Amino acid sequence: MSNFWTKTKSVLKKIVEDYLKFPLHLMTSPIRGYTEFKEDKKGKLSVGIVFLVLASLLTIIRYNYDGIIINVNNPEKFNSVKLLIYTVTPVIILSIANWSITTLMNGKGKMKEIFTMGCYCYFPYIVIGVLNLILSNILTVDEVQFITLLNILAYVLMGYMIFMGMIVIHEYGVFQTLLTVILTLLATCVILFIALLIFDLTQQIYGFFYSLYKEIVSRFF
Repeated sequence: MSNFWTKTKSVLKKIVEDYLKFPLHLMTSPIRGYTEFKEDKKGKLSVGIVFLVLASLLTIIRYNYDGIIINVNNPEKFNSVKLLIYTVTPVIILSIANWSITTLMNGKGKMKEIFTMGCYCYFPYIVIGVLNLILSNILTVDEVQFITLLNILAYVLMGYMIFMGMIVIHEYGVFQTLLTVILTLLATCVILFIALLIFDLTQQIYGFFYSLYKEIVSRFF
């Protein structure tokens, strides 16, 4: 029995360390934190994916259950797949874009590190999002500004974690990181344009063959 409790305590300690203490460490001491993230392999892809999944679930839950004082969503237009795409796609595309740019600019970060870092940056979004979900069902209309400020804080912290993460992971200076951020956003626009172009072309090809199929069926069958 004592062995069971020892193992349980060890597992719980590991969970707290991986999912709470270390992400907080990245926010409060980003240089040291991201150095440990990269060199000591404390940044774990599995943990990052859990954060990404939690962020996606939170987005879906908040669509329906945010308090009436801030919720302007139409329940009839609820689409969990679309909300999932809105949450997951940005980190994937930005990771690809950042890796593409930093590879040309002698960045030291690997694709796995960039993606994992992006997933970890959802941590403040999750923590503050859960808090706002609760507060939105408690506070009055006159107090809604507090929730707005918390939302802004969440995105500022996400941006801060990404920026500091890029400095350490790629071993860049501040100016080079700023340049990389701008180029990453431009590369993201290019990727989105190409993706939309391919999607539109695929739809047209599908429409052509489907029309051809219907024509053949109507003529010969």
